[in-house]
Amino acid sequence: ANFAKLLSLLEGQLNLFHRGLAPNYALMLDIMCYMTHYPDLLHHPREDQAFEIVKQRVPAYGQLVDELMAEHDVAVESSAKLVADLDCIVNGGILPREVVEQPGRDYIAHFRHHMAREEADLFPLVAELLTESDWAKIDSLVKAAPDPVFNVNAVRQYENVRREIEREASTVGG
Repeated sequence: ANFAKLLSLLEGQLNLFHRGLAPNYALMLDIMCYMTHYPDLLHHPREDQAFEIVKQRVPAYGQLVDELMAEHDVAVESSAKLVADLDCIVNGGILPREVVEQPGRDYIAHFRHHMAREEADLFPLVAELLTESDWAKIDSLVKAAPDPVFNVNAVRQYENVRREIEREASTVGG
């Protein structure tokens, strides 16, 4: 749900292009920095470990696991490129909007599709198959870290992202 919120915020910024408005590139950069640091460096490695256990215990899911793990790699590559381009813009560089808009939309579509596949096809099996011992082993291999945006002790770097999420929630709820 948290990743979906951030993808929607990013999409909203990209949609400003079509309304003839300038997006908030700094907000977009903050969102993409989060997406490269938390999911790519902490969340996906934990998933990869869990998925490997599923693959070992239910070999019929091997191809699906391999595909989803490969999608993690695609997300890492595309998010790093978006971060570099947005950082360039935020720091005064001039790039055509197409350099950000289409890759941003592709990233959002890829990530949403990926999440839907995980939630429908693999997470129920992970919940069923993995034991407390499995999770303890995963924890020893990939250290858990608090979410830098959605945690009570959120990182100051993401203050603008949290404020925008709250603003969106009050607009939708009000």
